[in-house]
Amino acid sequence: MGKSVRAELLATALVLAVPALAAPTDELLATDKAFSALSAQKGNHAAFLAYMTDDARLYQGDRPPLLGKAAAAAFFAAEEKADPSYREQKLVWSPEEAEASPDGVLGFTRGHWSFTAAKPGGASFTLTGYYVTEWRRGADGNYKFCLDIGGADKH
Repeated sequence: MGKSVRAELLATALVLAVPALAAPTDELLATDKAFSALSAQKGNHAAFLAYMTDDARLYQGDRPPLLGKAAAAAFFAAEEKADPSYREQKLVWSPEEAEASPDGVLGFTRGHWSFTAAKPGGASFTLTGYYVTEWRRGADGNYKFCLDIGGADKH
């Protein structure tokens, strides 16, 4: 067997033996899905705090933006204290698209969300909307979001 044939066989064996790494867009979609799953399991405030960078910006609803993780944590704590039904509320979402920079450091996901809660008196209601989230890869290699913008569908 010639040297070039052995080298070619070795190269082929290495390609087959090394699993392909996930593309950044696949990682972003998986991260966003895990983020939503945590929201369904632990509540949206816990999920947002777990997945946001310290300098994150949140633009949601008709309130001023939340600038930074500390501001978000304080807002969430006050909101939970003011609304005892918080634990029964469910916010989930589904990403439909992801894009990443060529180096995989920055990217975004876009999709739709659904929020279900109870009205005073017990009847439940559901709101839906859309979002775009900007993600940044941290020094640990994981993505956290640095910008989240959501809007509601007309009902």
